[in-house]
Amino acid sequence: MPISVLLIDGDSVYAQSVVHALVDPWLDWTVEVASTLAQAREILARRQTDVVLTARSMADGTAFDVLEWLGEVPALIIVLPGEEMEAARAMRHGFSDFLVQTPQRDHLLALPAQIEAVLERSMGVRARQAAEAMLARQHRLLQAISKVQAIFIADTAPRAAFDAVLQELMALTDSMFGMVGQVQHAPDGQPFLRVHAMTDISWDTASRAHYAQHVQDGMVFDNLDTLMGAALRTGEPVISNSLGTDQRRAGVPRGHPVVATYLGLPIHAAGALVAMVGLANRPGGYSKADVQFLQPLLNTAGQLELARRAALARSGVEAQLARTSALLAEKTRALESTLASVSQGITNVDATGRIRVYNQRYLELLDLPQALLETQPLVEEVVQFQAERGDFGPDFGLVEAPARAYVASGHTGGRIDGPDVPATYIRKTRGGRFLEVRTRRLEAGGRVRTFTDVSDYLGTLQALRESEARWRSLTHLSSDWYWEQDADFRFVRFDGRSERERGIPDEAHYGLTLWELSETAVAPGQWCKHRKQLQAHEVFHDFEMQRTSADGTPIWVSISGEPIFDAEGRFSGYRGVARNITERKKAEAEIERLAFYDELTALPNRRLLLDRLEHATLGGARDGCHGALLFLDLDNFKAINDTLGHEWGDRLLVQVAARLQACVRAVDTVARLGGDEFVVILQHLHGVEPEAAVEAEAIAQKIIASLNVPFLVDNRELHSTPSIGIALFRDAQQPVHELLQRADLAMYQAKDRGRNTLCFFDPAMQAAASARSALEGDIRQGLQRNEFLLHYQPVVNAAGDMLGAEALVRWMHPQRGMVPPDDFIPLVEQTGLILPLGRRVMRLACDQLALWAAQPRTAGWSVAVNVSAQEFRHPHFVPQVLDTLRESGARPDRLKLELTESLMLHDVEDSILKMQALGTLGVGFSLDDFGTGYSSLGYLKRLPIDQLKIDQSFVRDVLTDPNDAAIACTIITLASSLGLDVVAEGVETEGQRAFLLRNGCQQFQGYLFGRPGPVEWL
Repeated sequence: MPISVLLIDGDSVYAQSVVHALVDPWLDWTVEVASTLAQAREILARRQTDVVLTARSMADGTAFDVLEWLGEVPALIIVLPGEEMEAARAMRHGFSDFLVQTPQRDHLLALPAQIEAVLERSMGVRARQAAEAMLARQHRLLQAISKVQAIFIADTAPRAAFDAVLQELMALTDSMFGMVGQVQHAPDGQPFLRVHAMTDISWDTASRAHYAQHVQDGMVFDNLDTLMGAALRTGEPVISNSLGTDQRRAGVPRGHPVVATYLGLPIHAAGALVAMVGLANRPGGYSKADVQFLQPLLNTAGQLELARRAALARSGVEAQLARTSALLAEKTRALESTLASVSQGITNVDATGRIRVYNQRYLELLDLPQALLETQPLVEEVVQFQAERGDFGPDFGLVEAPARAYVASGHTGGRIDGPDVPATYIRKTRGGRFLEVRTRRLEAGGRVRTFTDVSDYLGTLQALRESEARWRSLTHLSSDWYWEQDADFRFVRFDGRSERERGIPDEAHYGLTLWELSETAVAPGQWCKHRKQLQAHEVFHDFEMQRTSADGTPIWVSISGEPIFDAEGRFSGYRGVARNITERKKAEAEIERLAFYDELTALPNRRLLLDRLEHATLGGARDGCHGALLFLDLDNFKAINDTLGHEWGDRLLVQVAARLQACVRAVDTVARLGGDEFVVILQHLHGVEPEAAVEAEAIAQKIIASLNVPFLVDNRELHSTPSIGIALFRDAQQPVHELLQRADLAMYQAKDRGRNTLCFFDPAMQAAASARSALEGDIRQGLQRNEFLLHYQPVVNAAGDMLGAEALVRWMHPQRGMVPPDDFIPLVEQTGLILPLGRRVMRLACDQLALWAAQPRTAGWSVAVNVSAQEFRHPHFVPQVLDTLRESGARPDRLKLELTESLMLHDVEDSILKMQALGTLGVGFSLDDFGTGYSSLGYLKRLPIDQLKIDQSFVRDVLTDPNDAAIACTIITLASSLGLDVVAEGVETEGQRAFLLRNGCQQFQGYLFGRPGPVEWL
């Protein structure tokens, strides 16, 4: 490495001896001599110097004068024998080292090494300081992001949120003042800025008063011909460090300082410009690096602002939906009340012939069952039902002659809503009642039909008696029963099956009100509402109550009734019908169970869980309490299913569900999402977050302890421990799906920590997951765009001649630049992208081999390619390598595949077969990082390998650590005894090379011979 040295010494003879000691063609050093301090200052001003050697005393000053203008350049002081105390004092004042000038000049022999050591220490200190400064700034940025996230989450008002963003941005950039606002659009589509946060720097009274008038809604900036307007129009950052000459500058409020430098930062989210930041008067101005550094904070603010807007919009939609639903419910109640109050039976038939609307009077007049009309049947189906029941008499004789053919057509399958529908006709019921049927067509299609009882002027007393007889017969045969009450609401009549099904005679109910009946289960509020209806003499429908039969079986009854008035209009009681709806209630309960509960464990399923979590977040906001979401996954549950079968796994899940329910309180919810995933909602935790976290952790630990107890299934013990992720919540700021995602991320973090433990959600998890997803997307695009390339590190023999190189993959990212492999190799292995990446690396390496083979100087070079475990275990690995060799034209005997020890331990026999298949064509194999893994001599002698590579961890300290030296020598001896070549990795000094060579190593690789780089560097 070239090094420039400045020697300050008035003794020219001694100076020449120093120059002679340092200037060596092998070292590539340059030495410039200054006889005075003045000359030294001129040289330093003219060129860069790596290190300074200075005598203690000069004609125009001392060595201590040199320190004042050297800066960070390291310096060594030259002292005479006996002046070591002066040298020590000099080092305390800032000199890096000293050398004692002896008459024999023997101290010059160690001077190059001494200078190299000083330079190495100096560079290390500077690198550490730079790294510490960068880490501190990155840490400050992360703190700013965390603070902004917390404020956005805690407060939906834009003013407080944007004020926090502005404060953090000004602190991060050392700006004197700035502003932040939302980007909105005028009706003509032009963007403008509504500022919610702005620094107040000595404004005059008028400017401050103007700002106060608009502080609630935000001050509007809509001048697009300014620096802020330029950023609004383009959506790109605007940097101006010379506002005095910038034509886009605009005025400032009276009393405001002069704006010298300016930085406009747009904030994007989901492809839209949502906010803007303006910063000004940073000492030294702004740069693109500032924009890149602040981008994570801007992205966070943009996403949070977008989420805040979405939450406000959702709240508005929900409020409008609630108002609309209330209005619809009010209109529905009005319609139902209207239909119930008329004396006519009414039906509304749509254009398709289905009965969409009907009233209770219609059912009563035609004696139709409620269940039939609840299905919204076709008119033909109702006619057929009546005809089959005999409502129309033989040959439809109960229908007057003009309409008889029309009604009969509906029974035989004809269209009963055709053009020949009579406007009015009379029909007689089986009970002897005469009904007038009127039909009116609707303009939109369909019709309205009314049924009016006109028996009063057509019937006779005999007809009334016959009707009564028929009525009694019908009620006794029907599943419904008829009842009547007096003016005091006491039962006086029952017709039909009523309570006889329960073994209770009708007489047991006479003289009792509905609420005086025994064995009823009705809520007090429901009784109160029903009694008010009765006192108001209102018609009521489907009053549901539960009773208990003699054998303890619950029975549900639906009761509908209407008031009875005498001829003078005085209230005389109630009458109505009742129906046993027990089977319907059972069906409804079963439907609810299937819809909201897990079939296996009877726990709430995902749908019910989300509903309860929504209520829990709203309840936490209302009560000021925290809640916690526990996401639980059973460790190694798949192994139980795979080995014992799913039936055993299902039995285990049932026991897990029971234990989870035993660990929580009655107000908490335990749900099963599916598979082996469970979720627990904890409510009414402490209002202070740390205390709430302690309570949640205590319950989670209780769950872990409970599930660690062995499970007994068919007299066999099973073990399955949980991994639990916890996310706290207090209000509905986060959507329930986001809470589930947070708890899920924390659960996977618990698994990464070794399983059978718990982990609280940390926003860094979300950031890491997002960063990982973004990096994975970039890798996939990089593979499509051929952004991955190879660097090569030489492998040399004992004489220093190059034998070949190791191919090392690098990623030239269009924005990130050259990405080191440690940043992306672990991710490509986790996602399986190592397979396409490995194929590209193999193809690039083979293409390079073919190019080398065409040049006499490089024809004998080989290339080593690292192969991952996923690649090697792929069933098509061998054919893919052979296809690549054939397509590239590379010689197989120049290709060496580097494998790790752990890779081949997975399936030794398969590994041997693959290596033999490639080895027969000349492909070589090298065991990489030997000594760091299993290192079994049993498999080593079986594997057809050609070479061992000593890991650089042993080579690094081979001169200082006896253990590393012994391991390196043992590997060399082992390779020699097995007839294998050995390559030492990580050789960085001549001493390491000499030691290894002396102990039998003949091939080397490391920085001493060349760093990895493009093929042109070789």
